[in-house]
Formats: sequence, structure tokens, C-alpha cells
Amino acid sequence: MRTYLCITLMLAIILQCVSAVSTVAVTQNDGSYFLSSNNLTLKVDFGNGTVLSFQNLNGSDVYNVTNSATDVEVEWYGDLVFVTSIAGVSNDPDAGLWWQYWVNDELGSVAANKYQVNNGDLIEWKRLDPGTTSIAPSNGLIEGIVIVGAFGIAFLLILMILNRRRQ
Repeated sequence: MRTYLCITLMLAIILQCVSAVSTVAVTQNDGSYFLSSNNLTLKVDFGNGTVLSFQNLNGSDVYNVTNSATDVEVEWYGDLVFVTSIAGVSNDPDAGLWWQYWVNDELGSVAANKYQVNNGDLIEWKRLDPGTTSIAPSNGLIEGIVIVGAFGIAFLLILMILNRRRQ
């Protein structure tokens, strides 16, 4: 029994040490830090049919992950990063084309260095007009419209039947 307890205790200590080593904190420019995430996927869509794809990346934020996989040029506004070029392809203000990022199909709402990523996230950079989302409406929205419409028609039919019974 005592041997079993010692082995269990040693395994617990070893597992704790391994998990402590695998958790890495990355310091940001403003002194804050995000924990490093892993198993990240990065896709860069140039808008002309060319898409770069990187798997099994590690990093703490969208900028950090992108910069670790490909060349990124940026402009700093205080402690906020603005991406101006990815893999040698720059923003084109005259054509209205700008680099925008999505994480798990949601448009980024903060600077790329301020968006903390989580294990398994999909980061996508797309060179688009800022008014474009390039994401098709979800089937859930269409199904919701159909269901609400069907209930509306059923409600109107019930009102019509009740109205006829009163007369």
C-alpha cells in the first residue's frame, strides 16, 4: 500500500512539472501577458485564389502567431499593431483592399496583438474591402427565418378560424 502511494505521489509530481513547463507566458509590448496556445491553424487568403495554410502553430495572440509563420509588416499606434503587409502583399488603399483577420469565423474587433487566441483556434487573414465579410449567411439564420415565418402563418390562420367562429 505504501509503495502504491509513493508511486502515485511521484507520478503526480512529474505530471505537475510537465504541465508547468508546457505553459508559457508571452509578454506583450504594454507589459501584459497572454498564455501561449497551441494547435493553432493560420490561413492567409490573398483574394486572388491563393491561400497559404499553416497548421500546428503556437502563439499567444493573432499577430504573434501570424508573425511566427510568415513575413508581416506593421505600423504601431501606441501599443496597438496595424498590419500593412503579409507575405509581401500590402494593403491597397486605392482599391480599398485591407488585411482583416477572423478567428473561428468571427471578424476581429481589436488590434491583432490584443486578440488572445485559444488552443485549436483557426486564424484567417483576408485581403478585403472593409465592408466585406466574405462569410456566407449561416443555415441557422435561414432556418430561423423559415420557422418564424411558419409560426406567423399558423398564428394568422388560428386568428382567422377563431374570427369565423365568432361570426
